[in-house]
Amino acid sequence: MRFKKYKAFEIRPAVCAAGKNYIICVPVSAPVLMSVFVNGTEFTNDSCGVRISSCHVQKFTVPMPLLDKAGEYTVQYEIIYREAYCSKKEAPVSRTFRFVPLTKADGIRIYHLSDVHGRKMPASSAGAYFGGETDLLILNGDISSSTQTVKESELPLDIAYRITKGERPCVITRGNHDLRGKCAERLGEFYPLDNGRFYYTVRLGGLWLLVLDCGEDKEDGHREYAGTVAFHPYRVSETEFLRRIVSEAQKEYLDEGVKYKIVLSHIPFMHTDYDPVRGVHEFDIEKDTYAEWVRILNTQILPDLGLFGHVHQTGVFLSPGKYNEKGFASPMILGGKPQENNVVGTALTLSGGKVTVLFTDKNKKASEPQTLNIE
Repeated sequence: MRFKKYKAFEIRPAVCAAGKNYIICVPVSAPVLMSVFVNGTEFTNDSCGVRISSCHVQKFTVPMPLLDKAGEYTVQYEIIYREAYCSKKEAPVSRTFRFVPLTKADGIRIYHLSDVHGRKMPASSAGAYFGGETDLLILNGDISSSTQTVKESELPLDIAYRITKGERPCVITRGNHDLRGKCAERLGEFYPLDNGRFYYTVRLGGLWLLVLDCGEDKEDGHREYAGTVAFHPYRVSETEFLRRIVSEAQKEYLDEGVKYKIVLSHIPFMHTDYDPVRGVHEFDIEKDTYAEWVRILNTQILPDLGLFGHVHQTGVFLSPGKYNEKGFASPMILGGKPQENNVVGTALTLSGGKVTVLFTDKNKKASEPQTLNIE
């Protein structure tokens, strides 16, 4: 039998933080058996013992302490030609990457991008604002305008690699546009998850992150979805997740060494969204659910800061009002603004109980810095 020949490809990983693990995500362009090696331990991508080769992204779950201590990891793959008997493989290809974990308690540099909507190169340039000094990259939803194709679905990983080179941690959330297209139902194959969900907490050094996921921005029965979504029960489960976090506060946001608490969501759920052009309220959804999220945050978790996207604006908002009608009590940052051939993201420096905020574009043109006391 003659096999279809596949070409070797460049290994371009993104090291994503989710829960207590790193999820190393590697886009692939051929059927491969892939492994990640960390300090002599091999990690494989398998389904109940059968190694997965027919996928678009190979994903590996690595405990944070192991990779933090090792400071490097190796990705290796072999192109595989599967048969019922006597499958064949090509010679292995491997590459070793250094890894710089976020372990410090202070002086943390974060770059945040959202609502890129396919502008790959402007976003990659904007996200490199701190250069090699970026401690954490956040891609906060709507990096593509849809997930109709595999290429669109992989775009967050592509941009993450261009900015971090696989050497720094990142957090990738999904936005409402990521839920539109043929690949939406398979997005868990492309993105990092924790316990099969897009909401979770992350601890990196002195930083504690609460990652929330609103899903779509209109009611499940809206004509635009044609019955393809069921987000209400998902959000109800997310409310229970928030309550569990509060019940385990000593292991979460009250854990020793936590200096900064940030809530992260693509959609600013404290915003009562309204379309003034069409004069409709179709975006004003889940009033009780989102009000309960805000209540838990304001009375229990008390985050120092909120980072959001979705509304295609940048700015710092300190009190209830515009974009914050539900009364979220912490400073909130809208951190992503697409432009014609540009994007504006947000450079944050957490130091000395303060956060300094800059809005920057692909040319490193920056706004006037704003510094907030957040302790």
